[in-house]
Amino acid sequence: MNKRPFSKSLHGKLTLQTLIVGLVPVVIVGLIAYQSLSELTETADERLEQSRLELSRDVVGVNLSATASRVAQQIDVFMRERILDAIVWARAPNVVEAAKGAAAEHSKRGLETATISEVEDQFRSVKSLNLFPGTSAYLKDQIALSPHFGEVFFTDQNGFNVAMTNPTSDFVQRDEAWWRQAWNNGLDIGDVEFDDSAGIWSVDVSVRIADPETGTRLGVMKSVLGVSLIQEVATTGAAEINGGRVTVANRDGLLLAETSSQHSRERIMNDEFNLRSSGDADIVSAFTSRDKGYVLGAERVLGFARLDSGGYGNLVPNFEGFDWLVLVEQPTSIAYAPIRGLSVVQEGLESSKQVIVVVLLTAVFLVALISMALANVMSRKITVPLFKLRELADRVSKGDTSKTIEVKSDDEIKDLAIAFERMRKSISIAMRKIRESRTKSAA
Repeated sequence: MNKRPFSKSLHGKLTLQTLIVGLVPVVIVGLIAYQSLSELTETADERLEQSRLELSRDVVGVNLSATASRVAQQIDVFMRERILDAIVWARAPNVVEAAKGAAAEHSKRGLETATISEVEDQFRSVKSLNLFPGTSAYLKDQIALSPHFGEVFFTDQNGFNVAMTNPTSDFVQRDEAWWRQAWNNGLDIGDVEFDDSAGIWSVDVSVRIADPETGTRLGVMKSVLGVSLIQEVATTGAAEINGGRVTVANRDGLLLAETSSQHSRERIMNDEFNLRSSGDADIVSAFTSRDKGYVLGAERVLGFARLDSGGYGNLVPNFEGFDWLVLVEQPTSIAYAPIRGLSVVQEGLESSKQVIVVVLLTAVFLVALISMALANVMSRKITVPLFKLRELADRVSKGDTSKTIEVKSDDEIKDLAIAFERMRKSISIAMRKIRESRTKSAA
């Protein structure tokens, strides 16, 4: 008898059915679990992204923007206070009297009628007559109490130096723009520039000296206010933000303070590090905005604010304020730390999906292996007796009824074997009777 293909054999059919019965429930349950976890992970991703966005917008961005506003306000307050210091010094009685007395002495020496170059030639090595050393000492005491000032000096009505804390480069000041502006307007605030005498980047605060009784103009006092004040405020603001960095730049994008470089002198007011030209898109957009705000970036969150442009009118008429920009940055890795726990959950769900895939594949493999082993055992229990019965049937069909069969199972196959055995005995008896009958006939 030809051997059947495995798929058409009883062994093959039992194996296939066992695999189907064993694998289908495992695969269905595994797919349901994987799908459920995938949906849960997707929901977690959406919630996490929503939480990150809300945290960025409602907490981090607002907080950094508020910090930038606070730093800008502190700079404004300090600048107004320092301007007020300069105004108070210019109104001091000893300053007023020194301006009057120096004008009289300069007039006696004929300096009023001399040209500026003639006067400068005369005072090439000495930049003041030092007529009022007590007033110079007064000014030195004042900047000792307010160390952000690099130097202070003042002139008489002709622009000739009267008293100073440090030697100046010129004796005559009336040809300087700051002197003329203060003389005409009462007060002048300059842009950030490098002061050669003080050796610092500074803002000039120039105040007209006037007689408090008559209002007569007597001279001009110039106070050189260093940007170290701005840098100290920026450093304090950066300390309030975990991992925060504070930068202050003027309207042109030049750095006034930069905590990330510890206010490196090489970077301050250096056009090579101009934020308008070399800064990224977020920073450039902050310069174009007139209001405070924030920008949510991939690597950082940026808050920004401008100094108050309307808070100087009572001190400096027609002065629109310092158009400086304060930038406060914080890395997203620190800014989003409060939702890091959600990220861990998200990673755990992703990991669980991978574990389920591994478990499912392992279960499928084991179930397939067990099913094949079980099918093999079951088929042997069924097919071995059937093979014996088939062999017996073949023998009987060829006239050999001497072979008996014994089946140890106690099921329908045993019943079939018993029926075969009865049939074998019946055929054996019939064949014996036939032979006996033929023998008698032959006799």
